Amino acid sequence: MAGINDGEFCKKFTKQNVDIITLGGYNIDLETFKAGLQNSIDDRQEFITCPHHLSEDIDEQINIIKEYNPNWKGKISANLRAVSADSFKAIYKNTQLDIAEINAHCRQKATQEAGAGQALLKDEKTLLEMVEALCENTTFDISVKIRANVEGVDTLKIVESIESYPVKYLHVDAFNPGVDEPDYEIINRIASITNIHVIANNCITSHERYQKMLDYGASSVSVARAALDGDISHIFQ
Repeated sequence: MAGINDGEFCKKFTKQNVDIITLGGYNIDLETFKAGLQNSIDDRQEFITCPHHLSEDIDEQINIIKEYNPNWKGKISANLRAVSADSFKAIYKNTQLDIAEINAHCRQKATQEAGAGQALLKDEKTLLEMVEALCENTTFDISVKIRANVEGVDTLKIVESIESYPVKYLHVDAFNPGVDEPDYEIINRIASITNIHVIANNCITSHERYQKMLDYGASSVSVARAALDGDISHIFQ
C-alpha cells in the first residue's frame, strides 16, 4: 500500500512474491472526501478519491489486477477512511474484495479534524462501532490499520479492545517519533498480547528490516513508500 488506488500501478506486484495487495486509502463518505480535497492542497493528490460508486470503483481495480496475472493466488484489500460505522454500508454487497481495512492511521490534519484516520484512536467507541459493523454485515476478512506511539493513546489498550472482535489482521505502523527507523519493540509488545495476525509496517526498505520485524513477532510485513519505486522483490526475497 502506497496511497495508490490504481490497479495498473498495483498489478506488477503480483509477480514480486506478495500475498496481499492493498488498494487505498479510499474516502468512503462526504466528510473524508472533503478532507481529501483539503489534503490535496497540501500536495497529497492521492487523497482525492470520490465515495460515489465506491464498490464499483474497487471492483474495477481488482479486475485489472486479476486479469493481469490470473495465476496469482493472493488477496486484495481496500483501506477505507470513514467517520462513522454507517459509512461502510457502501461496500457491504461487494463480492470481489477479500479484506476490508479500517483506516485508523492517516495523520493528515484535515483527515483527523474530520474524525477519521488517526483520530479514531482517540475515539475508541466509534472505532469499535466500525469494527462491529463490518464483522456483522460482511463476509470479508477484517483488518484494522493503526498507528503506534500516538501521543495520548494507549496502543496496547486499543489492541486489546480490537481483540474482542473477529478481526483477522492488525496492520500496525510502528511509528517511531523522531527516528527514521521502525519501533520494533512495540511490534513485539503487541504480538505478545494478541492472537490476531500482526502486519508490521514503517520504513520497510530492505530484506534485513523485513526479517527483523518477523524476529520481533510480526506475522507478516507490509511495504508502503518503497513500493513507489515499482520493485520490492529485494525485500520479499
